[in-house]
Formats: sequence, structure tokens, C-alpha cells
Amino acid sequence: MIKEDVNGIFFSTDVALGLIPLIILILTVANTNIDYTDLYLEKQYFQKAQDTAELMSTYTEHSDQTLLQKVSNAISENQNKKIGIERAKNITSPFFERTIGKMKYRLEEINYLQGSEIISNGDIKTAKNVGVAVKCYGNYLFKLYVWQ
Repeated sequence: MIKEDVNGIFFSTDVALGLIPLIILILTVANTNIDYTDLYLEKQYFQKAQDTAELMSTYTEHSDQTLLQKVSNAISENQNKKIGIERAKNITSPFFERTIGKMKYRLEEINYLQGSEIISNGDIKTAKNVGVAVKCYGNYLFKLYVWQ
């Protein structure tokens, strides 16, 4: 009779120890905070930035020059950087109004202007999620930020 009780205790202990990893797994899954909104927004902003930068490198209106060619020419034709930036801003402003709409954006040139802003319609420091795209034309490297 005593032998049967000992076997039952070992069996019960073995089952209880086997359930501990399962309990830990269930508690871990229950405590996980799954928030997909930030990941979704990051992906959406990244795609919007990439698409807009791609349009800038392929979009032409009446001339055979793309938007990035026009901006590069506006910057390179002026020895005064401020005048070049102002001309580039005038070139890109209508494009961004039609393309991006209500989203915030910032376009800067990294190589020649050392990160100077060409055009922007918001404060990037307050943005939580930002999509970034980089395009090169000639010696100029353009970086586009997009956020809500």
C-alpha cells in the first residue's frame, strides 16, 4: 500500500514540473503588448517616401528634365547657395503639393549643401514615425523625409 502512494506522488510531481514551461509560455504571451500601428505607419511612410523620391527621379513635365535634374541645375547654376535653394524650392513646391498632399515632408541635399533644407512644411523634430528615401543625381545626394 505504501508503494502505490509513493508512485502517485512522483507521478503528480512529474506532471506539475512538466506544466511549468507551459504556464510560463502562457503568461509570456498574455503579457506581450502587440501594437502594430507604429510598425504599419513606419512601413507606410517608408513606402510613401520611396515612391515620392522615385517620382522625383522620373517625373518630367514639359521639358525632358526630371524634377531632380531641375533641382540639381538650380543649385549648381547659382554660386550663392541661398538663391539656388530658393530656386529649387520654387521648383519642388508644386510637385510636393500635388504628390504628398496633407503629409509633412522635408527635402535636403546632403553632399553639396551639407544637409541644408531645400523645402519643408513641418518640424521633423516633433515627428514620431518618419519615412526616409535617398536619391542621387550627379554629384547631388537628396534625402526626403515624410511623416504625418
